[in-house]
Amino acid sequence: MQVGSLVKVFYFATGLGHQAVMVFFALSGFLVGGKALDDLLKHKFSWTHFLLRRLTRLWIVIVPTLLLTLVLDRIGLGLTLGAGYDGRYYDLYAEGPRGPIGVDHTMLAFFGNLAFLHTIYVPTFGSNGPLWSLANEFWYYIVFPLVFWVILARVFTVGRLVGLSIVLVLLILLPRGLLEGGVIWVAGAAAAWCSRRQSLAWLLQAVALRLGAVALLITVLVASKTPTIGIGDLALGLAVALMLPVFAHLPSPGGAFTAAARGLSEISYSLYLTHFPFLTLIVLVEIAPKRWPPTLQAAGIYTGLLLAAMTWAAVVWWCFERNTDGVYFAISRKLPSRKSVTMTA
Repeated sequence: MQVGSLVKVFYFATGLGHQAVMVFFALSGFLVGGKALDDLLKHKFSWTHFLLRRLTRLWIVIVPTLLLTLVLDRIGLGLTLGAGYDGRYYDLYAEGPRGPIGVDHTMLAFFGNLAFLHTIYVPTFGSNGPLWSLANEFWYYIVFPLVFWVILARVFTVGRLVGLSIVLVLLILLPRGLLEGGVIWVAGAAAAWCSRRQSLAWLLQAVALRLGAVALLITVLVASKTPTIGIGDLALGLAVALMLPVFAHLPSPGGAFTAAARGLSEISYSLYLTHFPFLTLIVLVEIAPKRWPPTLQAAGIYTGLLLAAMTWAAVVWWCFERNTDGVYFAISRKLPSRKSVTMTA
């Protein structure tokens, strides 16, 4: 492969951040929505335990992330005298704080992000732009399981009407773009239901279907980065959801690959939430406004930054995220059992 081709592959792979979020929505629907749908079908769904699980999972990293974002941004603001944090380099890098406001460290933004109202009523906190997707994620946890519950749960008519009223209010108050992305989440939940069908197991394990799924994934990713084709987020997310049952039935390769994949999956949430203010500080203090040509030296620096961000995320995971299950079970033991909180008709 020629050097020019390698550069194109590099820029393609490192420019899939937005597409990765669509994949994440489909995966979240597959894992979280699929479990909620399964519990509802088996009539053992509990809103108390579901919300506790989700909020524990989200907040145990979000709270320290917001505080760390504030600390890192304050350090960067002091060292750069605000250059870059005011948005002046956004057009240069197509990432980072935007003008004219720049970073927002107000209490309103802080608590608005904690309440998952960022991009709806408040901006994302500080330089941590990737936080935008968590607002989508949280409201998907509320809206779509509530729709499932209204349809499938064994509840009194009054309860069903109350649930339906809440759904209608949320549909009015939440932005249309956020709700459209929720279709991907629902498709992921439906994909999880399909993947559990024993009658489909033989089909999902077929070699031809597996090869077709891989080919389709590559095709939609390339199409999403090709302006002349113009495949949108919804089409990309639905295509990924369609392929998830096939990927869920792939055999584990085992060995070092599986161990590395498991390790990355463990810190992926912490990595997503913490990498941006960490790298923004380094770039704005040490690099901006320079841009490097695609050389081996630049590739080495990029690799170093990637490893540094992953190390930073691993530290945050060790301090906070790894305790998620412990915190959840400590609180859930004080709650009524699932059997006693599940309403029956």
